[in-house]
Amino acid sequence: MRYEVNDAGISNANRIDVLHVGPGYGQRGGIASVLGELAARRASFERAGIGTTIFETHGFRSAGSSLQFFSSDVPKFIRVARGADIVHFHVSERGSFYRKFTLYMIAKVMRRRVVFHLHSGNFGRFFASADGLTRAAMRQFIGGADLVIGTSSASMRLLNQFRGNADDTSIIANFATVAEYGAMHGHSHDRSQVCVRPYIAFAGRLSTQKGVDVLIEALGLLARQGFDLTLRLAGEGDVGHWRSVAGAHGVIDRVYFEGWLDGDDKLSFYRNAFVFCLPSQFEAFGIAALEAMFCGVPVVATRVGGLQDLISEGVTGYLVPPNDAEALACRVRQLLENPMLATRMKAAALSRAKQDYTAKTISEQYVRCYRDVTNGASV
Repeated sequence: MRYEVNDAGISNANRIDVLHVGPGYGQRGGIASVLGELAARRASFERAGIGTTIFETHGFRSAGSSLQFFSSDVPKFIRVARGADIVHFHVSERGSFYRKFTLYMIAKVMRRRVVFHLHSGNFGRFFASADGLTRAAMRQFIGGADLVIGTSSASMRLLNQFRGNADDTSIIANFATVAEYGAMHGHSHDRSQVCVRPYIAFAGRLSTQKGVDVLIEALGLLARQGFDLTLRLAGEGDVGHWRSVAGAHGVIDRVYFEGWLDGDDKLSFYRNAFVFCLPSQFEAFGIAALEAMFCGVPVVATRVGGLQDLISEGVTGYLVPPNDAEALACRVRQLLENPMLATRMKAAALSRAKQDYTAKTISEQYVRCYRDVTNGASV
C-alpha cells in the first residue's frame, strides 16, 4: 500500500502519534536540522494520519546540563511518551547515544514501539573505541528497536551488522526543504551577487573532520598553478586557526569566512559558487552537498558515507579519497579548464536532487516506515 503526503491527499489509515527525540535548547547540527524540518512539515504528516511531537533533550556538555537531563528531561519524557505510539530516537555518537539509550530503556519498559535513526558517519569508530558496557548498550539499542533507519547505504550496511545481518534497515535521506523551495521557485543564479573571481564554496563546521585543512591546501595548489579563484567558508569554528593555516599555504588573501548562513543568504552563497567542496573524513549524509545540488552547483567531495549515494561520479560531481588535497585540486582544475563540463554537471546535479530528494518523497518514506512498524508484531 502506498501512503502519500501532499497538500491534497489525506490518508484514511488509523492515526499514529510519533514522538521524535533529539537535541534542543539552542543546539545546532545535523539532527537539530532534521527535527526542524520534521516540525515544519507537521501539518503534512497530520494529513497523512501521523501526529508529530518533538522532544528536546539537554546535552551533556556540562554538569549543569547533565543534571537537567536527569532531573527534568527524564520525568518529562515519561509523561509525554504515554501518548505516543512510536518513539523515534535520532541518534549520533557519544553523549547523543548515552542520552537516547537512557530514554530507550524507559520507552521499552513503557512498551512503546521504538525507531532507532542513525545520523552519525563516525558510529563505527565510536563502537570500535567503546568499552564493553557501551558496546553491549549499542547492540541492545539497535537490535531491540522495532525499526532501524540509516541516512545512506553505508549506514545501512553498518546497522545491519548490529542486527545479525538481517538486512532490514531502511534508508531515509535528510530534507533540504529551503534549497528545494529555492530551486522550484527561485533562480538558478543570483546575478545580484556575481563575483568577479570564481569561488569554491564550503558549508559546515570549520574542522579537520570536515576537511577544511585539506580544502585550504588544495586551494594553495591551485593558486600556485595559476588559477585565480577564492575559497568561501560558511560555518562556525576557530577562524583564527584557519587564517593561520591559510597563511601557511600562501592563500590568506583568498580565503573568506562567511560565518553561519541561513535562508536566502545561504542559497545565494551556493548559487554563486563555481563548485561546492566537502572533503569530510566521515559524513552520515552530507546535507550541505544536497543543498548545493538543489542550487545547481557541481560537488567535489570525499568518497565516504552518504556522499557516495548523493554524488554520481562524473555526472553530478566527483568523489576523491579523504585527506588527498592533490586529488581534490585535480578535480576542481578539471572543471575550471572545461566550462562545458561544469555547466553539464550543474544541470545534472539539480536534476538528480529534484528527482530523488524532494520533501514529498522523503515524507512518504517516513509515513511508510511508521505504518510498517504499527502493522508489525507487538513489542
